Amino acid sequence: MDIKMEYFGLSDIGRVRDINQDAYRAETDGKHPVFVLCDGMGGHKAGEVASAESVIDIAATLNELMGEDDGNLFVKIVSAMNHANRRVYAKSREDEECRGMGTTCDVCVVTNDQAYIGHVGDSRIYIYTGKGLYQITKDHSLVEEMIDSGRITRDEARTHSQKNFITRALGTQEFIQVDTYLAAFRQGDIILMCSDGLTNMVPEIDIAYILSTNMSLEDMGKRLVELANDSGGSDNITIILIRR
Repeated sequence: MDIKMEYFGLSDIGRVRDINQDAYRAETDGKHPVFVLCDGMGGHKAGEVASAESVIDIAATLNELMGEDDGNLFVKIVSAMNHANRRVYAKSREDEECRGMGTTCDVCVVTNDQAYIGHVGDSRIYIYTGKGLYQITKDHSLVEEMIDSGRITRDEARTHSQKNFITRALGTQEFIQVDTYLAAFRQGDIILMCSDGLTNMVPEIDIAYILSTNMSLEDMGKRLVELANDSGGSDNITIILIRR
């Protein structure tokens, strides 16, 4: 890997949940660095299975696909996410304890000056530049659809009773539609991948402030998790920070 970058990842159970159903993985030894973050859902431990198996499966599949040639990275990302989707879906139908499980899934593959992104669910990917914090992905959620239709405002969505209802997840159906994004990733920029355990607890203005400081990525990540827990820690909190 000849890409000059650093990263830090952290997953925390929060202050309310009995288990951590989030998972993340970083693979930086291949042709391009690969980062995967998942937030599982389902019965007791089923979400944990969906997220843990998906991050491993996607990272391994992507490394294998990228080792073959320099073809379209979007095609490879979508293929890897679909491969994991089929495995989770099959397991949910075969194992009674895993019935109905699924997971959000965000994938980020970093090249020399760009980030290739695959997205399903309501975990998010942001980029912080010298001009501010920008959300790259768009939530697959009921409240996002309500915002789009004008029924509620974004401020109202933060406290809406159905804010955790997602409309698309990996593993819940045999076939999944993956949204893809391409973002410029320049020197000094920071990419933040996170589960909704962070964004439901910490306002974006506070996230932007933390990312604007001169702290190390590790200190930034720990501070973000600390803020989420200080605000109630009602869900698992997982973050990946990547800096050029």
